[in-house]
Amino acid sequence: MVRLIVATGKKAILSVSIAWIATTLCSSLLMFGESTVQTVLVFGFYIYCILTLAIPSDYGLFHVVSIPALSQFLHLFQKYDFPAGANSLWRLLPFILVDLRMLSALIRFKTGLTSTEKSIVASWFALNFVFIIISPNLSGIITGAFTLILFTIPLYFLYLGVLSKLPSFAGDMERSLCLIFILLVLGTFGLVYFGAQYKGASNLLVTRNISDTNVTMAYFILLWPFAMLYASRTRYILLLTLVMFLLFVSIVVLSFSRGAVLIVLPYLLASLLVTGNWKYAFCLAAIAVFLSTISLDFIHADLAYSWQLRFADFQTAGPVLQKIQEASGRSEIRRLAYELFLESPLYGHGTGSFEVLGPGYREAHSMFFTVLAEQGLIGVLYMYGLFVILGSHLFKIVACEWRYRLLPVALATYLLFVHTVGFVFVIIPAKSLTINCIAPVLLICIYYYSKSIANKSAPSDHG
Repeated sequence: MVRLIVATGKKAILSVSIAWIATTLCSSLLMFGESTVQTVLVFGFYIYCILTLAIPSDYGLFHVVSIPALSQFLHLFQKYDFPAGANSLWRLLPFILVDLRMLSALIRFKTGLTSTEKSIVASWFALNFVFIIISPNLSGIITGAFTLILFTIPLYFLYLGVLSKLPSFAGDMERSLCLIFILLVLGTFGLVYFGAQYKGASNLLVTRNISDTNVTMAYFILLWPFAMLYASRTRYILLLTLVMFLLFVSIVVLSFSRGAVLIVLPYLLASLLVTGNWKYAFCLAAIAVFLSTISLDFIHADLAYSWQLRFADFQTAGPVLQKIQEASGRSEIRRLAYELFLESPLYGHGTGSFEVLGPGYREAHSMFFTVLAEQGLIGVLYMYGLFVILGSHLFKIVACEWRYRLLPVALATYLLFVHTVGFVFVIIPAKSLTINCIAPVLLICIYYYSKSIANKSAPSDHG
């Protein structure tokens, strides 16, 4: 892990230095951003992508898998000074670069897919191509939809299938996703802090001026098992488990998300019990309760404002879930999604259609209702079929060794989250800042990780 951090840090520093020199020599480049710092960091990230993807490295898996996660912060840092939306080449460039990297590898190596996996790739491409071209939002999402859905995701599936044959794949995946977990935590700390300085309308989460913490929370759910697995393979299992736990709890507290409190915190504690760390669970729960009793006024006045804004309506009596539905308007949004489904029940209205046919939201705050409205019964059956296949693989490795039983728990929690809080999958809004496909990439990682464990691949030694 240390060597990976050092190697990545060196490339990041080199990339930013090159960008700074370029903007110094060619000041006209500064027209792309609102400040020199912003422009240097944005261009530096593009250079970082080129360096890490083009230069051979022992950490190729991390570089390829981490690009979508790192681009999350790039998009938010670009803000409105760079073109937004799914058709923005500025925001798609990191994915195009990683696509070229994976394509070059696939040309040289055989994928070795099973017949089922070949069927998944073919059906994914064919069905999603149809769902994209029938969308009334086609002009607003066509570039991003074709890039992420028809190229990036299938390429990840093929590329990771090749790497999964390596004996070190499982260990490398644990290390890579654990580091991505840490990077997302640190990045989210900064985004939430700066976002808390903006006091918005009472019905909006103020931090979402910069970052939607409900989206990133879904990524943390999927990454958490790998943070635990990596910690369990080190000599400092207790210390690393404690650090990871406190980082995750801090993210939940600073997310100001009702869904995070009601879903992620129980998942976090249950994960320690499921993995047999019940002593850790008891101690860490006591620490978390103690920290929660500390007034947010001691932390930051703006953060306290954000917390009170989101949970003020919970002070009255009544069922918690009912309050969430009423406060967020999710019931009405899902009703509109169901009405759209009734208009085209077989194949829906197409990818991204809810954004223009619905009440203005990107999705219906539910995987079921979003897919139902956009892809109809065909899309629902196909999507849930994919999750059944993934779930079956996870239960197979649990049968092999109980230490992996947190993986199906993570999948179940993710599904609960995307059905109740928000549908976090492929994000390709026509106008918003962030476009991404982190969730599908992580799910593909989990699939091939479970497959490699089931095939009894030996995990590598963590550095």
